[in-house]
Amino acid sequence: MEYELKTGSQGHIYIPKRIREAFGEKLNFLPNAEAGVIYPKNADLNRVVKSLQIIIADLKLRANPKE
Repeated sequence: MEYELKTGSQGHIYIPKRIREAFGEKLNFLPNAEAGVIYPKNADLNRVVKSLQIIIADLKLRANPKE
């Protein structure tokens, strides 16, 4: 599922309730030049990496739908 996030006038990003409930109150955000990942503060980083691999595979399908 993909969410479109909006930035308020002060630069705050609204994270939908469904995500906040699933991830908890304390989150980490790891940005790079083109993307970032948000994950629960106490998450198992190996599980985060596996989740990101699934997301990357999905992005590749979206970027190259004919392959």
